Amino acid sequence: MREVLKPYVRTNSKPLTSPLVHQDKVWSAVFSPDGTRVVTASLDKTARIWDAARGKPLTSPMVHEEVGRAVFSPDGMRVVTAGSDGTARVWDAATGLPLTRPLEHQLGVRSIAFSPDGTRIVTASEDRTARVWDAATGLPLTSPLKHQVGVVSATFSPDGTRIVTASEDQTARVWDVPLDTGPLDKWSAVAERSPFVLTDQGVLMRRLPPRVQTHSD
Repeated sequence: MREVLKPYVRTNSKPLTSPLVHQDKVWSAVFSPDGTRVVTASLDKTARIWDAARGKPLTSPMVHEEVGRAVFSPDGMRVVTAGSDGTARVWDAATGLPLTRPLEHQLGVRSIAFSPDGTRIVTASEDRTARVWDAATGLPLTSPLKHQVGVVSATFSPDGTRIVTASEDQTARVWDVPLDTGPLDKWSAVAERSPFVLTDQGVLMRRLPPRVQTHSD
């Protein structure tokens, strides 16, 4: 007779911390990349960052109109929130203070996501568009990615070169968003002038001076 494997169900699971309390409905709760913190988004017009082990708030509330979503950046240093006021906002995850100008849409923002390298943010809005922003300055990097009605979701591909959007117009769409190599080129130029060089083994060493040729060479 064939043995039927039954899933093990743990019956004594208990909350690990006291409740992470807001003053109105909580729409979103997400761990930081290292799992030590949680960010929550609430209709009480705040997002909050909590110690995941103790359930205690770590920063002052990040005030934003009816926050529906909040996520950490890939390095865990920033948080971006989406609000019904037509903006997304970028915050310092250590202090809860804003880092950039608001990322502005014409209607409520439904979805937010960082690029895999953390340099860009994509937002999806009820104004029928998704937009790509510089995560450091809050400035738009592309023209709006347009649908026929509201856009409910937008995310980057794993390599950061494409975005897929989902809309209430019964379509999802894939968009090309090439990486901006400008900042990389600038850093490469700085590295070339540096007196130090990083070896293949990850060791920082002083760069050897260029060899001067003599007539005997």
